[in-house]
Amino acid sequence: MNNHPESELLISFIWLLTVVAGIAWGLMTQPLRIAPKASIRFFFANLTLGSGIYLLTLYTAESELLTWFVADLAILCSFMLIGWGIQQLFKLHSTAARDSLIFLVTALLMLFAHLQHPHPIFLGILFSVTATVFLYSASRNNFQAIQKDFGSLAACLMSAPLYAVTLIFFVRALILSWPETETDTFVATYTAQAVPLLWCYVILTLTINIVMIGGALARLVAKIRQFAERDQLTGLWNRRAVLKKLQEMHLLWQKQQQSYSLILLDLDHFKQINDSLGHDAGDAALRRCATTLSAVVRTQDLVSRYGGEEFLLLFPGVTAVELPLIAEKIRTTLAGCQLIWQNNPIELNASLGYITVYPGAKAEHLLTLADKAMYQAKAEGRNKACPAMIS
Repeated sequence: MNNHPESELLISFIWLLTVVAGIAWGLMTQPLRIAPKASIRFFFANLTLGSGIYLLTLYTAESELLTWFVADLAILCSFMLIGWGIQQLFKLHSTAARDSLIFLVTALLMLFAHLQHPHPIFLGILFSVTATVFLYSASRNNFQAIQKDFGSLAACLMSAPLYAVTLIFFVRALILSWPETETDTFVATYTAQAVPLLWCYVILTLTINIVMIGGALARLVAKIRQFAERDQLTGLWNRRAVLKKLQEMHLLWQKQQQSYSLILLDLDHFKQINDSLGHDAGDAALRRCATTLSAVVRTQDLVSRYGGEEFLLLFPGVTAVELPLIAEKIRTTLAGCQLIWQNNPIELNASLGYITVYPGAKAEHLLTLADKAMYQAKAEGRNKACPAMIS
């Protein structure tokens, strides 16, 4: 056991923190079901961290292999699980295979080194380097995910604590690499010299859980925002969101003269689909139209459900010369897309009105002109793309 009261007290406090945090993440998994797949990883991260901290209470100069080996690996495993939790939380690319390989190599090196009776500083360096790799990966993923939804400032504020912990382990590795380093200050946990390191573990435990909670809240807010801006049936941007994007494009046009175009389209004979085959068939037709439109445009273009069976498409950087070709491509693609609903074929023809921004135009007026052009297409027999008439 520890023979220094303050270090023993700190280890007990850290262990208590991990237990409380683990219980909290367990509750988020069940019954609250808040990001359950990510929360279960954070639960096990705290569980393994707490287990490693508990084993540190048995960590003495004469510790057996099982004590120090499992303690170090448990703490490293907790860092790895934190990274996996962040990846799951923000639906990022998984690095589980790479991390598992790093973890396995580290474990083998630690085991081999123990059999050779190395200086404790070597094991401290190995532990710190692996911890730095895992924590840096988690920090970077957390920053990039939050930056995407909330901007760089929020990402910096919410990722700074995790980066700080990463820096602590990196600096620890550098200090341990320095000649004539005092071992007890940075490796042992059972002496008075270990107190600064244990305080770092206290900060580490609190910081990591704060970051994880912040990430979960950020993901929850992003989902709420997505629900507010997305059409629930098709998954496309809704009317409120697309009008906001249109104003942003128009402002960019006024400041930098960056051209943009828009297409307003309405599915032909949609009421007949609902009346003859039911509203479920109509919903299926809207979803098929949404996926078709999303597939035929560029990634930077914006497709939205404007209302009912109307769709509004925005094309940044597209000029009046290019727009007729794009509109005709969309029309022919929809016309060639047939939906089979309960053995009944459904044609997805549409009438389109299109326009490109011009000097002196207002965003609202562009929509009005495109709407008139769309109804002109319907008046001329439907399944047609008509340019707006600029008066």
